[in-house]
Amino acid sequence: MAIIDRIKYDGNSNGSQWLIYKCPSEQFVLGSQLIVNQGQEALFFKGGEALDLFGPGTHTLSTGNLPILNKLVNLPFGGKTPFSAEIYYINKTANLDMKWGTSTPIPLEDPKYGLILNVGARGQYGITITDSRLFVSKIIGAVPNGTTTNPMLVLRYFNGLINSKIKSVTAAYMIQKQISFLEISQFLSELSAAFQEALNEEFERFGIELVNFYCESIAPKPEEYEKLRGYKEELALGEGFYQQRRSLDILEKLAENPSSGSIANAGIGLGMGLGAAGQFGNVFSGIGQNMNVTKPDAQITCPKCGAQNNSTMKFCGSCGSKLATTIICPHCGKEVPDGMKFCGECGKPLSASKCPSCGFENKPGMKFCGNCGEKL
Repeated sequence: MAIIDRIKYDGNSNGSQWLIYKCPSEQFVLGSQLIVNQGQEALFFKGGEALDLFGPGTHTLSTGNLPILNKLVNLPFGGKTPFSAEIYYINKTANLDMKWGTSTPIPLEDPKYGLILNVGARGQYGITITDSRLFVSKIIGAVPNGTTTNPMLVLRYFNGLINSKIKSVTAAYMIQKQISFLEISQFLSELSAAFQEALNEEFERFGIELVNFYCESIAPKPEEYEKLRGYKEELALGEGFYQQRRSLDILEKLAENPSSGSIANAGIGLGMGLGAAGQFGNVFSGIGQNMNVTKPDAQITCPKCGAQNNSTMKFCGSCGSKLATTIICPHCGKEVPDGMKFCGECGKPLSASKCPSCGFENKPGMKFCGNCGEKL
């Protein structure tokens, strides 16, 4: 491998983001020039150890500015003495457009309405490398020779961590605040701060500072969002509306399936399972109770005190007076107050007819004697 005496990296030619760059050669000589641009650091690495670190500027390599490397390999003095080491360039500027998103929907319960929903989230975050030695030591195996590493490739480890924290922090936050996914967009700023606080420590273990962390969206899948919104509207119509609507749905299904042999079979036929049979029983029990309405007893007003009494009573329960009753005229069928001798509608007598032949008293309206058969 060729020995190089001028070491420099100007970033990606296409201007894309980068975090770390490993020089293609590992053979250098004392007296070589190391050029470090603004926003960069250059780190010498050998034998699994992070050694001497150089900030922005032009550095002529010597035993004097490579004290840790010199101690490790005992570099000789004088001349362009060759030595081997790995050199990494680290980007110290802030990378503010790092994207994140949940790889798969996260099942979470809506604390307000109790529905289990598959939730997706996405956003962006910014980082800056604060400890180059620690950072390179942690991700050394991810950087091939002579290549610029895309930030997302180096930080792929954090995808799983972010997904895990999003789930736990979101669930705890929503339970504490008792908010629904229908309202969560109002709390994205607070949630973003909670996410950043939960992730800071893990990023610091890699020598990275989490500059910011934004949650742009956190919501159920569109069809589940509509389901949640519909459930909220049903509850707003009053307690018990949802159960009433389900009862009507069940009756409609039963009407469409007249061959069902029993309530339990009907429930299975609807895909409800054996557990639905008990629910069907409760539904029909409620319907039966609603239909079993007893007609209230007729009332009669006492002519003396005006109290209301059951029509079957003969005396007033309030004052003891006899209650007026009515009889049916045998001639015209109209109601006539009891005690009247003639019908007020047709004028015919209401008293018993006495047989002129045998003296037997016959009911009003009889045309022949019930005892001897004589015409009355």
